[in-house]
Amino acid sequence: MVREAPEIRLIRETLEGVLHPSAASTVFFESLQAFGGALPTDAREAIDLVNGPLRRALVERLGDDGAAVADELATTLSAIGRSVRKRPSRHDEQTKAVSLSDETLPVYILTASKALVGLLHASVGPLVMSPLWVPDAAALRGRLSQIAPGFVLIDASDFPAIEPDELAQALCGLDAQLVKALWGADLPYGQGVMDAAHRLGFSLTPFDRREGVEPVLDVIRSRRA
Repeated sequence: MVREAPEIRLIRETLEGVLHPSAASTVFFESLQAFGGALPTDAREAIDLVNGPLRRALVERLGDDGAAVADELATTLSAIGRSVRKRPSRHDEQTKAVSLSDETLPVYILTASKALVGLLHASVGPLVMSPLWVPDAAALRGRLSQIAPGFVLIDASDFPAIEPDELAQALCGLDAQLVKALWGADLPYGQGVMDAAHRLGFSLTPFDRREGVEPVLDVIRSRRA
């Protein structure tokens, strides 16, 4: 299982203590996006996240109680910062290989950049999903030869180096009950994959980016359950 930074675990568990798990995951994901799309690599960056976009999101949902939650988080993170050594840079963190746990949902994330992989994993936690990054056709073939996915998410906004027809052909051979989701069905790449899947006689579950990430997180959680 991926070894999770204590700052990330603390933030997620705190959010899950004051919000519904689905809302907590969404708030964390969207705050990380607003923070620049990268995970904090030490307590100082985690405090900046909490005092910036996360505080704004909590106040919007909880009012003054949200500000109090952010204050407590920042105080606790300061204590962590004094006891935990600094980890690698953001660049190192994002390109590091992600391990797989046999106990959680194996989620194929087909995207060019690994940023989405880290954000989704941090938002729901290592007890819910084991992310497998699939950036190109060779990686897809390798993953499929190793383990069957429990959920497939295609990121059409930052699409992998796989032609739509080739991707659809690979997905066509998977279990018909497997959720094959498409983030950005309105985009050219997404439409190309949708059309290719239709020609092969199967469908994808489309997600509209304008509706936010919460529906995607909800489906991942439901599949894990």
